[in-house]
Amino acid sequence: MNEKIAPLVDEIIRALGTTVNQAIIEEELRRLLEFKVPPEEAKRSLLKKYGVSEVKRLSDLHGGERDIEITARILDINLKVVGIKGQERTIFMGTMADETGAKSFTAWEDFGLETGDVVKVNNAYVRTWQGMPEINFGPRSKVDKLDRDALDSLATADIDKTMFLAELMDGAAAVHTIFRIIECQHKEINTRNGSKTIISGTAADNSAKIPFTSWESNPVLAKGVTVEVKNAYVKSWRGVPTINMGEFTTISKSDAVISDDDLALVLNPEPVRLDSIIGRDGVFDTIIEGSLISIRPGSGLITRCPQCSRVIQKNTCRVHGPVEGIYDMRIKSILDDGTGALTVVLDADLTQKVSGYSIDKAREVAAAAMNQSAVEDEMRHKLLGRSMQARGNMTKGEYGITLVADDASLTEMDTAAEAAALIKEMGGMGSVGQMFSGVGGSP
Repeated sequence: MNEKIAPLVDEIIRALGTTVNQAIIEEELRRLLEFKVPPEEAKRSLLKKYGVSEVKRLSDLHGGERDIEITARILDINLKVVGIKGQERTIFMGTMADETGAKSFTAWEDFGLETGDVVKVNNAYVRTWQGMPEINFGPRSKVDKLDRDALDSLATADIDKTMFLAELMDGAAAVHTIFRIIECQHKEINTRNGSKTIISGTAADNSAKIPFTSWESNPVLAKGVTVEVKNAYVKSWRGVPTINMGEFTTISKSDAVISDDDLALVLNPEPVRLDSIIGRDGVFDTIIEGSLISIRPGSGLITRCPQCSRVIQKNTCRVHGPVEGIYDMRIKSILDDGTGALTVVLDADLTQKVSGYSIDKAREVAAAAMNQSAVEDEMRHKLLGRSMQARGNMTKGEYGITLVADDASLTEMDTAAEAAALIKEMGGMGSVGQMFSGVGGSP
């Protein structure tokens, strides 16, 4: 055997077992390498051909992986009834975690999974949902329940190290943090064992404010209480990192109390620079301000499907076919503050607030021009180059970085003050007057 491929052949044989002919494996591997297939890719190809899934850890998943093997613990699971091709189907959604992190999953069949189960899933695949990788398994997948001690409770050596809320990223496991509960409510959800009460709300410390969900009831979780949680995990919901507490999370009242003064800047935020947030997975309830440098196509007067609210073209929904569309308005814009840029989306109410156009007025403009895109042109003429402040949740997904605004207003920017701040940041290169001394005349 060629010494160069011998180690790869040995790895493949060990994975496949002794029932596979070694000479055949060696010949197929040699042929792949001759066609310049990278060695590791050639090995994966042969393992896949002979029915062996590639073993992955959750932290390795990014979306698009197929035929993989995952061993993880089910942290939470609930059922959901969805419509697929005109038929109702029950699927099972939740979170699973290993020692490297936590990820959302969807089981398209009833595998009898329960919270706390440790499972080995073969022939799973990963798709991207709302910008985050999600594990999927169904009819082709094999799910084996292992001993619950096969994985520990996911606590790590760093469990005693507390983290600020602003540091939490999607997929983080074994999280230890202290926060104050700002809002709290109980909600009934459906599980395979019937109805269950969960607790959700908003958590805050002096670094950030983010949502939380507890899958277990705990009297400590009440509005105004400062709590300490250990062995929580983080997953994104609608693009925003959310603290999750489950069966293996320890929840207690904190000895250190977070006061109103500690939360003053978080609860009453000032506009932040984009370069301070665009590197994060998502940000809950933030304020940004900058110049509108683009009004994107699809702004202005639009029509939506009455069944799924998707934007439609020529009264045709890509899901429900021909429909009688419902008129709506929106603005999709690019906002730039000099340190970064992102997409800001305004709904009909906020579009009217910043543009002065109601849906009825927009329809009149479109009818007069005999072109619905005339409203978009009007928005572009009215708003391009203006300064705007927006408040909402920032998310990062397959369409880039987006802030869906809860509030927005046009502002007047103090150009001299902004220039002075920029010069100060650049190290005091000179005064505003020196910087602009040659503008509009001879130096």
